[in-house]
Amino acid sequence: MCRFIETICCTEGKPQLLKLHQKRVTKVFARFFPTHKPIDLTTVIQNTPLQGKYKCRIVYNHDVIASGFTPYQNPVIKSLKIVPGKDPCYGYKFANRMVLDNLYRQRGEADDIIIIRQGLVTDSYYANLAFFDGQSWWTPARPLLQGVKREALVAAGKLKKARILADDIASFTKVSLVNAMLDLGEVEVSVKSIMT
Repeated sequence: MCRFIETICCTEGKPQLLKLHQKRVTKVFARFFPTHKPIDLTTVIQNTPLQGKYKCRIVYNHDVIASGFTPYQNPVIKSLKIVPGKDPCYGYKFANRMVLDNLYRQRGEADDIIIIRQGLVTDSYYANLAFFDGQSWWTPARPLLQGVKREALVAAGKLKKARILADDIASFTKVSLVNAMLDLGEVEVSVKSIMT
């Protein structure tokens, strides 16, 4: 049976973007466990640490398998490597990340990767991507995974969707990694630090 992960940022005791996380969990249940009622994240996330930034990690199938909190510090990402994926499919947040793990192993000396699918820029290993052109932030229109932070930033007008080819990367100045734990601009890499 498939297992899934939901990672929720909890800041100063408050879970962030909980409605979007619940929407994604409900989508997983509709697709993979249609005879079961979706888990209610508000009942799973209990005793949230009251100070600091924590990652709440929930592993589940038709029921919660494990959950817990760990203190979170932003990763240090200074370089990215472009890695072509033959046809990686990660439309749901599966616990089994083997397809992504195999791509990540190709990073060489880079800190993370930019996954190219059918010539288009998609995601990094753990995050959606946002590219800055000097005026606006752009995110790939077809990421591997529709991240909740990406969705929130698009809805707020802070990110614009675009079809970004691998060859387009050089036209931007920097890239930001965005996920449930990382807001726009928290972890940025100069385009000059992207390896091919």
